[in-house]
Amino acid sequence: MGKNYMPEVAKMLGLEIGEEFDILYKDGTATELGPFKFTNETILDCDGDELQCWRLCCLLTGDYTIQKRPWRPRYDKEYWLVCPDGSVRCRRFMEGSYIDFALLNMGNCFPTEKAAETAAPEMLAKFEEIKKGVRE
Repeated sequence: MGKNYMPEVAKMLGLEIGEEFDILYKDGTATELGPFKFTNETILDCDGDELQCWRLCCLLTGDYTIQKRPWRPRYDKEYWLVCPDGSVRCRRFMEGSYIDFALLNMGNCFPTEKAAETAAPEMLAKFEEIKKGVRE
């Protein structure tokens, strides 16, 4: 049996295994079967079916492009956020939590501590803008 190259293909296309993405036609519109995701063995569409080989060929030849989907926390899973003092902390995303939804809405949910630390300057600028409206 030959080697499975799916992990290398995903990496070559700038994706992680399990990361959701859309496939865009040349005109920039998304195909109807997204989101897609790579597994270690194949590429799956939104229904869990394997991607047709010709679509993969179109990705590899540049006829189609990939658009990553923004990362979102999942219920009862951990995410990282930037605090108003610039520190970062971990929190669990809870269903029905207005705090978690507010943080998500303002873009203050990150998959890793490093991602939150990288975003800290941008988040601190957002906090300053919010403070301006409160102080008036």
